[in-house]
Amino acid sequence: MRGNDMNIAQLLLGTSWELVKYQSENIKGDIISPVRKEALGSIVFTKQKRVSVQIMATEFIDSRLFLTDVEKKMAAFGYHAYSGFFVIDEDKQHLITSVDMSLIDAYVGSIQTRSIKIEDDLLYLSNVNHPERKLVWRRIVR
Repeated sequence: MRGNDMNIAQLLLGTSWELVKYQSENIKGDIISPVRKEALGSIVFTKQKRVSVQIMATEFIDSRLFLTDVEKKMAAFGYHAYSGFFVIDEDKQHLITSVDMSLIDAYVGSIQTRSIKIEDDLLYLSNVNHPERKLVWRRIVR
């Protein structure tokens, strides 16, 4: 839960999360899952302000269903992973990652900006340039 005296960065540092849902809309407006509904994933935020994202499909995906080259590559690989240092824009509620390694070469050197919201043990992320892409993560507590 988001406390009154805690900002987003404080809630993220040193945490890890598991993927609950990843969905997107295709050109027809249909809801699709870029790596299928049964995808596995994790996102880790270190205390050094580094984030690591990994998402894996559990079955084959037809890459022709997707709009962007990045989504098509993710579908072809059945896997998506990237990492880099991040900052939080608390006013805009954005997670901004400077990607320095990725399975998809187009991500390396890019800035990935996601809208971010935390409610209880759930983390909601969506791409600010493609708000139709939405991810929901659950905090891992073990």
